[in-house]
Amino acid sequence: MATRAVSSPVASPTVLITGASGMLGRALHRLLLLESNYYNIIGLGFSRLEVNHYHQHFPPPSTTKHDCHKSKVCLHRINLLDYDETSSFLRQHNPDIIVHCAAERYPDAFEKNLDASFQLNVDATRNLASECLRLASENREHARKRPYLIYISTSYVFDGGVSSHVYPPYKPGSKTNPINSYGKSKWEGECAVRDILNKVEGLGQGFIVRVPLLYGADCVDLNESPALEMMKVHLPQNQCDSNETRTIKKIDDWALRFPTSVEDVAKVLKQMIDRLLEESDDNAFRAGTYHVASPHGCTKYNLLHLQSNLLGISSDVVEKRAVGDSSGPPATSAPRPQCTQLDCSDTWRAIGQDFKFVTLEEGMEKALCGFPERFM
Repeated sequence: MATRAVSSPVASPTVLITGASGMLGRALHRLLLLESNYYNIIGLGFSRLEVNHYHQHFPPPSTTKHDCHKSKVCLHRINLLDYDETSSFLRQHNPDIIVHCAAERYPDAFEKNLDASFQLNVDATRNLASECLRLASENREHARKRPYLIYISTSYVFDGGVSSHVYPPYKPGSKTNPINSYGKSKWEGECAVRDILNKVEGLGQGFIVRVPLLYGADCVDLNESPALEMMKVHLPQNQCDSNETRTIKKIDDWALRFPTSVEDVAKVLKQMIDRLLEESDDNAFRAGTYHVASPHGCTKYNLLHLQSNLLGISSDVVEKRAVGDSSGPPATSAPRPQCTQLDCSDTWRAIGQDFKFVTLEEGMEKALCGFPERFM
């Protein structure tokens, strides 16, 4: 039976997560629930309101019977494009921190539904930033700048140097030049957060966190992550998409990606949340832009070989089912930069410590545990 996370006492800081049914939103929601005696966690969704935080291939960290270890958790349904509904909900719960994960994050899907995607990625973000400023202005008498807004953005705000001639690794202040609509929408979302919360009348409430290609250890659908979808070549033929047959697939061997575990990103976000809640005068974690990305890079085709090897699938089998394509992104897909590696040194300096990401081998072993049955 699904259970809703129970609110903690009034004194507990409230963290609200939009897009809590998505990969990153789930990971952060799950992580904070493990400390639900301290945080009051509110997860928002829209089309998917019940999430499975654990399953047989991704069990809870202990057998302790506690709400945070329930396999299913219910989310609050909020349409972020209904500004009156959003405003009313925020006023009711008065969160200390909002982590804005909700977005259309698939570049190809974005291109097929431009208006709705821009509304979600830009307009909803602008409205959330405005609501944060309004709530903080009302809280000024209590000397509070809350709620803070942590906006999840993307490495696709950079072009890989193709036009800007600014090459990776990119620092937060590097010149941006998104080359696809998804990247442009996230850049416009960033601008809205900066302009409303960190400039002119802003109170320094806006935090932008750019991330690269993500994957999760709890996924049960390979399509949920571009870092896992290549493994569909190893599914039984009748489990492939209905319009697909067992033909040799072309897998990108051109773009250098930096697949990053959402569980790792969630841990860094939690460190950021904890720093924000300190509110000490010497807190080095200030409003601005931060990068969070694994340093381990590879092409999707190389990643397919690594994943296959972990599962005991030989290179010979891989090469009968897939071939590397080093000619560039397919002409039928949204344009993509070749490399947008992120420099995270400013992030580690701001939160006061470096972070050790899982290796690709470690991360993929967890993400693919139970393959193929788990994904069928």
